[in-house]
Amino acid sequence: MNAREGVTAAARAARAAVRVESRAERWGVAAFAVGAIITVVVVAVTGERMPLAGADSLGNLAGWIAAGFAGIAFPLSFRAERRAGHAAWRGRLPFAKRAVDLVAMSVAMAMLAYLLVLAVASLFQLGFVGLTVDPLGAGALAGAAAGAMSYAAAISGARVTTDGLATLATLVLFVGTMASMLSSPDQSWWQLHFSQLGNSGDASGYRFNLALIVTGLVITVLANYVGHDIELGLVARGVDPGWRVRLLSWLFASIGLCLAVAGVIPDAVSFPLHVGSATGMVVAFAAFVFCALRFLPDLPHEFRAFSLFVVVGIVVAIVLWVPVGYFNLTGMEFIVAGLLFAWFLVGVRALAAYAHGANASMASAGANGATPATDANGSTGGGPSAEGPAEAA
Repeated sequence: MNAREGVTAAARAARAAVRVESRAERWGVAAFAVGAIITVVVVAVTGERMPLAGADSLGNLAGWIAAGFAGIAFPLSFRAERRAGHAAWRGRLPFAKRAVDLVAMSVAMAMLAYLLVLAVASLFQLGFVGLTVDPLGAGALAGAAAGAMSYAAAISGARVTTDGLATLATLVLFVGTMASMLSSPDQSWWQLHFSQLGNSGDASGYRFNLALIVTGLVITVLANYVGHDIELGLVARGVDPGWRVRLLSWLFASIGLCLAVAGVIPDAVSFPLHVGSATGMVVAFAAFVFCALRFLPDLPHEFRAFSLFVVVGIVVAIVLWVPVGYFNLTGMEFIVAGLLFAWFLVGVRALAAYAHGANASMASAGANGATPATDANGSTGGGPSAEGPAEAA
């Protein structure tokens, strides 16, 4: 790339950044205004001041409004940037898969917005005991929540990345589980297992199961991005990505599918299917790590060491549960889930670096005389065909 091309690329990136920021600010302002108006009308109609948290509270109303705007801002922003050429490689995926991916990400963002607003409202209610708000105050607070969540959703939708999806999946599961724990009518649930949270027939149980389902679907979306990163890394190293990418993408997507099935089929509905799905998630993860370490050349030693540490940690946690009996099933599940999602946050970033580091090396080689051709998706010439990475994932 010569100096003129570099300046042109920098100018395009600057214009794209301004476009994304401007769109997000418009969403924030619109959500604030509409959310405030809706809240003022609702509170005025009830004729009563509203508490910050609780069943019929400002926090609950603001959470639903924020979720609605975030759930709309994310997909529209995502689609706008796709038309502008961002993540063009996703065009190789089947339309049905792209549609399901977009719905999953949008629902995840909406759910996260709802739970975050609810959590903040509950926290402030603990600090301001007995506080209630009138229609104008309620409108201002609900509008601010809707504006902030819509702004964040528009930014996130415009620039979906591997590590961003991993963070989204982790936050949805963590916040959803915490919300279910704090609102569970069964205070002794932890003496059994985490799945006990999903056996409740009230909002607590629905939140937990929905968190599992949505997180699982987001992980299947993440499988596409991980597969694309692996493809770029392999092509840059002169390795045919073909079956390697398909295998690893399917294994990664299987983790999410098993988690989603565990949410669809709670423990109380079918114990064998629920436990089988949860176990399958761990097995799929172990298989992914084994195949990645076995079939991906030039993986950093740190990535190998961290992945093996996570797998060994999971085995140790299971042994400490049975046969040692150091802690109960809940303790084992907590440690296993923590290790798995720690890997999601760190491991997928390492795989993204695996692709980008190779591309940087090739760009440096090109500057010294070797100029490999690259397509619009960032892959080198001679790479996979249109049936490339992870169509099934």
